[in-house]
Amino acid sequence: MVEYNKKQCKLFLRLLTKEDRERLLKKSVSKKFKKGKYIVRVMDRDTNLYLINAGRVRVTLFSNEGKEVSFIDIAAGGNFGGFSAIDGKPRSANVIALSDTTITIVSPSDFLKILQKYPAVCIEMLQQLTGIVRQLCDRIFEYATLDVSKRIHAQLLRISKENLDFDGVARINNPPTHAELASRVSCTREAVSRELKKLEKAGLIKRHRKRLIIEDCKRLHELVEGVPES
Repeated sequence: MVEYNKKQCKLFLRLLTKEDRERLLKKSVSKKFKKGKYIVRVMDRDTNLYLINAGRVRVTLFSNEGKEVSFIDIAAGGNFGGFSAIDGKPRSANVIALSDTTITIVSPSDFLKILQKYPAVCIEMLQQLTGIVRQLCDRIFEYATLDVSKRIHAQLLRISKENLDFDGVARINNPPTHAELASRVSCTREAVSRELKKLEKAGLIKRHRKRLIIEDCKRLHELVEGVPES
């Protein structure tokens, strides 16, 4: 049986009654995946919902030429697989473990029963899926309207929001690599390297070992918006 941890399974286990939670976990399966291993692959027929108990995963796709396009990273407490669990269609992306990861697997039938029985769970799932759609809409708009440098700026701003301190400076530990940034904004690693050097020379960012410091998030936002120099 899977061990339940309130801090880990944030989405819907905490909203279930004790009896329903124990019944679900007794039927569920727990699996461990080493860093770098595929958890699901695009077009897999598997339609389970996956809860992340420990670790971190990345949702991504690869072109025929091997170019990676990353969509989102999901940490412990999150989940993935909701699309296929709801509509029964094959997986739309790969999910790869970014670290050693422990997963709880919930069958689609059990998941749908929970949604039907618990309106609060259904609302949380709707909010989560809506958030994914909004993120994808933002990225489609950026690809259509922004050049490479501004797409890099926009991605840095997204990262900064999760790491912004009271002084307006974003301090990001273990920031994404140049290759990871490139996969998120659809450009080359060399383009990311050149742009980060420009931002560093302009005093907008600093890089120190495994930390990226965004010194002026406001100015970075102005660059994305195309605000002219005063």
